[in-house]
Amino acid sequence: MKRIYIFKTQETKEDRRKVFKYAFGIYHSIFNIQSSIAKYFALSSFIFFYLHLTSSCSNFLEKENDGTALSDSRFFKDESAYLQALTDIYTQMRSKHLYGGSLTLTMNEFLAHNFTPYNEVSTAAYNGTFSDAALTQTLDSTVAAAYRIVAGCNKIISEAEKSDVVFFNTGQKEVITGECYAIRAALQFDLLRLFHPVPSQNPTFSGLPYVTEYAQRNLQPLTTQEILANVNNDLDRAESLLSTYDPILKGSTTTVKAGQLDRALRTFQMNYYAVKALQARVALWEGNYQKAADAAEVVFNHLRNVSTRNQLFYYVTPGKYGSDYSFSREYIFGIASTPNGFTALSDSLFKVNNVTTTNNLREIYQQNSDIRYRAWFRSTNGDYTMENKFGKETLLSGYVVSSTGGTTTLPAAIPYIKLGEVTLIKAEALNELGHTTEALELLTTMQSNKNVDYAASTQDITKEKLKQLIYDEYQRDLFGEGQLFYLNKRIYAPTLVLPIPSHLLAL
Repeated sequence: MKRIYIFKTQETKEDRRKVFKYAFGIYHSIFNIQSSIAKYFALSSFIFFYLHLTSSCSNFLEKENDGTALSDSRFFKDESAYLQALTDIYTQMRSKHLYGGSLTLTMNEFLAHNFTPYNEVSTAAYNGTFSDAALTQTLDSTVAAAYRIVAGCNKIISEAEKSDVVFFNTGQKEVITGECYAIRAALQFDLLRLFHPVPSQNPTFSGLPYVTEYAQRNLQPLTTQEILANVNNDLDRAESLLSTYDPILKGSTTTVKAGQLDRALRTFQMNYYAVKALQARVALWEGNYQKAADAAEVVFNHLRNVSTRNQLFYYVTPGKYGSDYSFSREYIFGIASTPNGFTALSDSLFKVNNVTTTNNLREIYQQNSDIRYRAWFRSTNGDYTMENKFGKETLLSGYVVSSTGGTTTLPAAIPYIKLGEVTLIKAEALNELGHTTEALELLTTMQSNKNVDYAASTQDITKEKLKQLIYDEYQRDLFGEGQLFYLNKRIYAPTLVLPIPSHLLAL
């Protein structure tokens, strides 16, 4: 059976004591840094590295010839250490402070008014009471968690690019580094969407930094334009690294040797097509419609050039999703979770706390035949809950295959970017560029796979009519996934910003 392994060896109490002593020395030195923002990012970097040390303590505490503790380069001493560090990154991404909570079900969806609030954070988010203490703490935790991941990516990048470690699997170093560049960009782009206005309204708004070095000092707030330039640079770098070696670009899945990246699991990692999809998302946010359409077009190469049986993402159609009510086969990149993670959060919200959707659900899903409406929601006395989409009923099959050909089911994954959004990005971009007929064809194809005909049944399509149809389809396809707040901000409230945590303003 295919599994992800964490590499560690046995350690003694004395080993752990020395790790704590070593870590405390780093921690103490951080407080000699004068700049508050530099101190903040140094602490974020320290937390990442400390957690990594204590998870592999005895690896770290091997000795140099002079008896001193190992340098960072010796900690990243082989290919497996880099893979473990990257696994730690993905584990942090599914935390409740990021995509496993705040940036999806527990904050962003209430910012988008998709669910009725049930506690202090959700009520403050729903009402836009950004000064609320509980919501402020949630935002602080989200920012801290995001920059911890950025610090981890920066550490892996810096070690990989200066290391002479031999990677036994060709291209694996490039893939690992490429993923880190893309994740670094993804996290900081999402913070930009929360805390900066849409660039079309105020491209010179200055607030957040962009962090590119481990334990970086002398950080300064950058303008929206400057941050987006950094995001695009990182994504270009990721694309370059992944375009040659990413296993997802192979036409079929082959036998995987120990230590190799598994093509069948690449949609659980930041793969080449996910980078192109993210480039399309960023370009649309910038208002660069041609770039958005071009990047989205590359994603469709997977559907055009790979045989149906070997496709890793595709449109889910009626009767073809089995127990996968989340339609995970549409995820270009989804974050793996555990039964007590995203699934447990969903069940807590919709089964224990009985959180219901807002009253306009049937205005969004007007056709009963829509497989998303039928698979994701349950109705009780006129109220709707989204208890199926990510709940324990959702089981993903076909990803993990044993040597005997059997499969192991997985709990619901956390959607990061999927085929439906890329389709709509391309359709919106083409429509804005004046290619309304081509945009309509894309939308009609997507909707036919969902067993609806909103676009096909609309007469006398104009650019403005199609713009509304595309917006409506965003609402249907991305419901419950954390993206609709950004959509509404981009289209209807481009100057809306959440308050930047005070520790980021203390320059």
